[in-house]
Formats: sequence, C-alpha cells, structure tokens
Amino acid sequence: MIKKIFFVLIICLAFSLPVLAQQTVLQGSVMYNVESARKYAFDGLDLKIDKSILKPYLYDENNEENKEALKTKKQIKGRYVMSFSLAKGFVNGYVIVYEDKPQYAFYYSSGGYLVAVDIDNKSQEGVYPYKIGKYNPVTGNLISIGLYISEDEQYAFSKNGKLKAHWVGDTGYNAKGKPIAKRSVVGQIPE
Repeated sequence: MIKKIFFVLIICLAFSLPVLAQQTVLQGSVMYNVESARKYAFDGLDLKIDKSILKPYLYDENNEENKEALKTKKQIKGRYVMSFSLAKGFVNGYVIVYEDKPQYAFYYSSGGYLVAVDIDNKSQEGVYPYKIGKYNPVTGNLISIGLYISEDEQYAFSKNGKLKAHWVGDTGYNAKGKPIAKRSVVGQIPE
C-alpha cells in the first residue's frame, strides 16, 4: 500500500513540475518568432484611422525652427525632434513628438509636409510588448506596424504582414536571420 501511495505521489509530482515550469516561463517573459509576432502585432490593430485628427498637423508651421534644432542638436521645449530616413533614403526629414501628445510621432519631409504618423494609443511606459501603427496622413491607411518586444528588440511588418526587419539592438535582420540594416540614435530623449 505504501509503495502504491509513493508511486502515485511521484507520478503527480512528475506531471506537476512541467506545469510549474511553464507558469514560471510565462510569467517571466514571452518568446516570439516571426509568425507569433505577426499574429500579435495585427490582432486588434486599426487598419485605417480617422484622417481628420491629423488635419492640424499636415504642415509643420515650425519647420525652420525644427530643422535648426536638428542642426544644433538642441531640443525645443515642449517637443522632441529627431531626424529620419524612409523608403530606403528617398524620403528624409524629421520626427516630432509633442509632450502633450506622446502617443503620436509626426514624420515631416524636410519641407515641413507630414508624410506619416506613428500612433500608439495603448502602451504604458516601460510595459512590453506594445505595438505602434504607422499611417498615411492623406488616406489614413496603415503603412506598417512595429511590435516592440523589449527596449532592444522589435519586429517591423509591412501593412500586408511581410516582415520588414527583426531588430535586435542596432541590427535589423530579415526572415532568414541575415543582417539587412543598421540604425543608431544620436543623443538621448529628454526626461
């Protein structure tokens, strides 16, 4: 009888250990591959936004001041300005994130015209994962999506779900794991 009880206890313990280990892993972090990242990124994402919310931002009235801030590497009170390059370098300009609208990142051409906007309505600072949709300001249609797994890891997908890059640190990799791009951020975002 004691052998039977001991055997049952061992079997119960053997089946409960994997469950306990899984719970620990799930509570600690979530691992993504390209397919699971794609599924999570597009789940519940707006594929089109109301473009009327962007109407006041279609042209940057402070275009010259913002370009000067980039040149002198001095930030302007109330907004953070940084440079960008899109479409393999064909579109260059600057991004503005306003302190009172931190869920938006407005991408302007060097001439001051809005070319795209990132929208992040749901994330909380320091909480991962979160996703940001990039939208066309004229049509309101989704351009691409970024899924931020951690401070150092992101997935970028086209509007059709194709992996553009899996970023780990400052290196972007394609679906086969081959490095395809580098990036760097100059200076720190002000607190």
